[in-house]
Amino acid sequence: MSRRDQWSEHEQGSKDRRLLPVALLGWSSSFLAHVVFSMVMSEGAHMGLAPIVVVVLVPVLAFTGLVSSRLRGPGGAMLMIRHNGAMVCVAAMLACFSTALTYDLMQWNDVSSVLARRGTTRVTVRLHVTAPAVASDRRSNDCQVDAMLQSVTENHVVRASAGRIRVYADQPDCAMLQQDGVYQLDGMLMPANYGGRPLWLTDAGDVHRIRAPNVTFHLVGVMQRAFFVQTGKLSDQGKVLVPGLTLGILGQDYVPMEDQPDESGIDATYAGRLEDDFRRSGILHLMAVSGGHLAVVAALVRTICAFFVIPRRITATLTALAYIALSCCMFPSDSVSRALLMGLAGAICLFLGRRGQALSTLCWTTLGVLLAKPYMSRSFGFALSCAAVLGIVLFADRITDWLKVILPQFVAQAAGMTIAAQLFTLPLQVLIEPELPVFSIPANLVVSPVVGFATLTGLASLALSWILPDIGFALAWLSGCGTAIMEVVSSHLGSGDHAIVPWTGGIAGALLVLAVESICACTVWLMHRIARHAGTSERGMPGRRLLINPVDRLRMWGERTAVALRSMHWDAGR
Repeated sequence: MSRRDQWSEHEQGSKDRRLLPVALLGWSSSFLAHVVFSMVMSEGAHMGLAPIVVVVLVPVLAFTGLVSSRLRGPGGAMLMIRHNGAMVCVAAMLACFSTALTYDLMQWNDVSSVLARRGTTRVTVRLHVTAPAVASDRRSNDCQVDAMLQSVTENHVVRASAGRIRVYADQPDCAMLQQDGVYQLDGMLMPANYGGRPLWLTDAGDVHRIRAPNVTFHLVGVMQRAFFVQTGKLSDQGKVLVPGLTLGILGQDYVPMEDQPDESGIDATYAGRLEDDFRRSGILHLMAVSGGHLAVVAALVRTICAFFVIPRRITATLTALAYIALSCCMFPSDSVSRALLMGLAGAICLFLGRRGQALSTLCWTTLGVLLAKPYMSRSFGFALSCAAVLGIVLFADRITDWLKVILPQFVAQAAGMTIAAQLFTLPLQVLIEPELPVFSIPANLVVSPVVGFATLTGLASLALSWILPDIGFALAWLSGCGTAIMEVVSSHLGSGDHAIVPWTGGIAGALLVLAVESICACTVWLMHRIARHAGTSERGMPGRRLLINPVDRLRMWGERTAVALRSMHWDAGR
């Protein structure tokens, strides 16, 4: 048997990490392309040096691949596998780099970007709205809407455009701008000062609807409108948190649609303090739609299908449809896109009768998104979502096994999931804001029992409020009971100067976080080795000592005590 056959026999699909370096290098090359392009173009070059870099890089990589494919060594087939893996990494880097560069060049030469670089310009645009209107992050306007340009008109000259833009408008125009609709409006075109969109259209006005949203998004708008009507009847925390936990948008950021009065009456000061407490306590991520929402819905669908003994392929199809319906109802975000793609991949595996591999699915999803939407390599939301999933897949089970020694199993599982998710997200959070939440892990542990219940009741309220308002309100109230616990936790653990630790910002701060995490991991590993050595089996004695696991000893004592009490015979005559 050859060494390659021996290696393939020991291959375990659930621990296949070969695509991880491919995805990381692809992401790095895409991000590097954006950085290089921005640096070159900021100096005033027309085309820049990036195309020259690609022209030189292609033959170099091709020659490297040709040489690597001809290499042989003592390892034989194993050496070929390593070189093939290296060439896959090179191919991914080249593909992501080229795609990102092409996208940047197209955006740079787009008519909207050309006009924006000249300065603030009065234009008339035709655009397709890709997200519902939310409260504006600029004080001079009431709302903001993300959209894709279709055409730009300046001085009566109409030119096609495909730029990504953020529109800032005021009431009553905000109520007209609905997701999936096509509109024509006037405004001031300018480069973005911040945010994920490269262009802004400020002081928008004279809005004309060209095409209304399709049937799907019209129904979604009706459901969301009815849901916010019911949440507006809740207490102050329910008005803010129930929409955030259910749809991914806090109550104070919602902008009423057409013909819908705003009766929520949310106190802006209270809402801001509550959001700040959630952020400082480390549980603000609960107010963003992620894979947890899809997991709750998938568990519900599979449970119902198992109860009625529905075939596997029909179950997979229903699960995929539930994922798509849920993603349409949520407020669009980068984390929703990642969760939807991974969920659909899992449904396909179920349809084919194959066990899904979370790490491989994450890597394929990342590469696919970066190739289809190169700008996502600069998205903090997408990066945080992928980093959390990566930490959970790689380390959740291992950390849980370590914590089972000193904690009950259900607590160890929740803590392991929380710690694993924060291993790679903390460095990214430091890049956004140079501070670390002190009580993030305890806060997540306390609220974890109610998150699933509050999410499920909130989604049920969203689904029923437009046809059964009273039941929708009752479900929203139940969801508010769960978010009330979150409010108490955040107010106690997120208030005061002790809730956060100031940290170094920028790349240095992120590297410092990684260094501290590495030191902690090495310390835990060393302690585990010492404890394992103390519990090794002794000569002539079966098994091993129980000194290293007091939780197991306590569990064994409880089980044996219960057995003794059940088997005890009482003499009634004495």
